[in-house]
Amino acid sequence: MTKQRPQDAYTNSIESPTYQSASYYFNNADHVKDGLHNRSVPAGRYGRYSNPTWIEVENKLSELSGAESSLVFASGMAAHVTAFLALLEAGDEVVLPSESYRQVRNVFHHILPKFGVVVHEFSIRDSEAFIENVAALRGRIKLVHLEMPSSPHMYLIDVARVRAAVGPDVILTLDSSFSPPPNYYALQWGVDLVLFSATKYLSGHGDIVAGVASGREELIEKLRWYRDTTGPIVDGNTAFLLRRSLYTLQLRMERVNAMGLEVARFLEGHPAVERVYYNGLESHPHFKLAQQYLNGFGGVITFELRMSEEQTAEVVDRLRVPFMASNFGAPHTLIEQSTFFTYFEYSDDELVSIGVPRGTVRLALGYSNEVADIIKDLDQALSHVLSGAGGSAAS
Repeated sequence: MTKQRPQDAYTNSIESPTYQSASYYFNNADHVKDGLHNRSVPAGRYGRYSNPTWIEVENKLSELSGAESSLVFASGMAAHVTAFLALLEAGDEVVLPSESYRQVRNVFHHILPKFGVVVHEFSIRDSEAFIENVAALRGRIKLVHLEMPSSPHMYLIDVARVRAAVGPDVILTLDSSFSPPPNYYALQWGVDLVLFSATKYLSGHGDIVAGVASGREELIEKLRWYRDTTGPIVDGNTAFLLRRSLYTLQLRMERVNAMGLEVARFLEGHPAVERVYYNGLESHPHFKLAQQYLNGFGGVITFELRMSEEQTAEVVDRLRVPFMASNFGAPHTLIEQSTFFTYFEYSDDELVSIGVPRGTVRLALGYSNEVADIIKDLDQALSHVLSGAGGSAAS
């Protein structure tokens, strides 16, 4: 008796169905040959290797970044680690900025050396010095990993000059989580592989964890083999949610770009604020690079208060609009006192080395909030502590 296989009820749906299957069947030996061996017809094999919903969102991500190919991953860190394992071998030398995301630095300093990779780290605070240091290693390095902008200071890198300094054969990878398209198109500036935490702006709803790698087909295929083997994959529903989110990416970025500039200007003019790090402000040390590379500056603002760590905590505690949480790109505004959240394990000397004073705050604007409400809330909290109602302000 012939088995009856389910068919899609409708074939004219505007939105593709979400595939959740762990396995895919074949009708007969010929189907196996066509679908699996020579791949002359589209066919799934097993849920760790492929999923039609993945494929659709990966195609959209490639179109978004102008990439030849893309892969989705279980997280941004999964995309990073898979890329480095796929592209590096024992004896290879690599470069990364000192200001890279701390977990990426952990990968470079505590994981990759176990496999014989030699790591060089240079600060990007001085862009010229960074390029000189990289150029001095020309002929030795296999890969340069960049992050742009970096957190929390939103530092930038002259990517085109880095490419010129290392030559055409060195692989350039770049974490663009803080500056997705349309704010920045990394692959247009000599980058070979752009990486994203899709948890952030790409998904934009604060409800999924995912990662993306986009770039040259040759490199993506190397990553694919490692993803197939080690399994850092997303499920079909997560891929569907990411696909849905991409429809509104440009609208969301336009809104947070406008919000970010307005709030950053307010903070820069407040007497309680020592310094603001936002690429759209002329006071940012890399403002000229921002004008060259970025089409928008996003919704993440880092600022330093003229206050002690305890007084800074009072300010954050008094805020009512933001959630106290670590993330960005979500609908809701989030805030974190950097030395309590990301760097709570760092010593004073370590904080000085990375340029994060005890009064540092990172604000991530959410597009569902109103700028006027955010500014009013910030003003009441800052003014309360500055006035001495919450303690004596630091000189």
